[in-house]
Amino acid sequence: MPPKVRMSNARHYKAEGTLTEVRVFPGRSRLAAVQDGWQEIADHALDRALAHS
Repeated sequence: MPPKVRMSNARHYKAEGTLTEVRVFPGRSRLAAVQDGWQEIADHALDRALAHS
């Protein structure tokens, strides 16, 4: 889905105690996990999870 739609959806998840973040990886489809370079996205997800745990 386009980044504008993702940003709009993210604004609906602002409950107390939650963290919502949208990161756009230019040139990637929504199936980024099966594309070359998927490790960059996995590393970002892991870094964010560890930073907020």
